[in-house]
Amino acid sequence: MKTKLLAAFLGLGVLAFVGIFIWGAVRPLDPVQSPGSADAPTASTSEALSDGRIDVQIYVLGNRNIRLEVEFIPEADVSGAAAMQPDVNFAMVDMHMDGFTPPLERVGAGMWRANLKLPMAGRWIANVGFGEEFAEVEFDAP
Repeated sequence: MKTKLLAAFLGLGVLAFVGIFIWGAVRPLDPVQSPGSADAPTASTSEALSDGRIDVQIYVLGNRNIRLEVEFIPEADVSGAAAMQPDVNFAMVDMHMDGFTPPLERVGAGMWRANLKLPMAGRWIANVGFGEEFAEVEFDAP
């Protein structure tokens, strides 16, 4: 009886120990509190468009988590341009497959943010802009 009880407690302890390691490997990371997040962007670009300037910053947060920040500064004589949401597309470099478009969150006048998890590690390119005019930025996602 004592050996069965001891074996059951030992089995529960091993199961809990293994469960902690499995949970640590598969749990989703909060991109804001990710250990790889930094104050400086991993990649950024600024592109002059016909209606103004678009600034794009990519923050690689680790575990394929990315934060995209976009700011559009319209020309002084253009009205309503800051209210238009830009088109965003992420695609792998040198891959012949469709990219994907993350949902953008408006964080201010002419400012948007997106938090996303890339489907695979590698070299990525982000296109951000309006119609035929866009900014392009490449980055590595480990």
